[in-house]
Amino acid sequence: MKLGHGYVVYCIMKNLQLGTVFQKSRQITENQTIFFFPHQGFLTGTLQNHARKYDYPIDQLTFRFTVLPHYRDQATVAAQEDTLSFGQVTDSDKEQPESEAGPELPSPKDGVLVHGLFMDASRWDDDKMVITSPRPGEMNPPMPVMVMEPEMNFVPDEADYICPLYKTGLRAGTLSTTGHSTNFVVSVHLPSDKPQDYWISKASALLCQLNE
Repeated sequence: MKLGHGYVVYCIMKNLQLGTVFQKSRQITENQTIFFFPHQGFLTGTLQNHARKYDYPIDQLTFRFTVLPHYRDQATVAAQEDTLSFGQVTDSDKEQPESEAGPELPSPKDGVLVHGLFMDASRWDDDKMVITSPRPGEMNPPMPVMVMEPEMNFVPDEADYICPLYKTGLRAGTLSTTGHSTNFVVSVHLPSDKPQDYWISKASALLCQLNE
């Protein structure tokens, strides 16, 4: 079983730091393991933070996903995080004025930066910035960094692929009260130059961890 990095203890520590994350959401990046346990609290907390900031009704907020032309090496991130004490963040995650933000990762006004996801039955085209078919023999390439930004009454582009994000590659789980599998995290809309049916027939998805 392969994760971007970290285990359940890491996820618990991350959730204990959510107050800091929400206060500095535009600078902080979150590794995919935050979705693994407990993912729903992180998603709901992000929406609540945005709703309070702008006095929006939370039931009208949904996530807009924007893929960035950047990747984060998960081995490097893991090595940096292993040296941190509680409440500390990596150098790349430290708060910076927008005028001083480095070229590697932008500093979005709202939302959080998400990294460490894997693609299944697809890959990301860095030139066209769309989801595309994997190369022969290519298994679970990394997904670039994404901005996950709450937005009022957001409607994805009809050409986007509404891609399911699962906790594990098995995609197995029990049916929850929401009607989704307990392995399901959230739907991520990805720009595509192919119709929805094409990706659905390939069972293309995003994963928080691999079954290796």
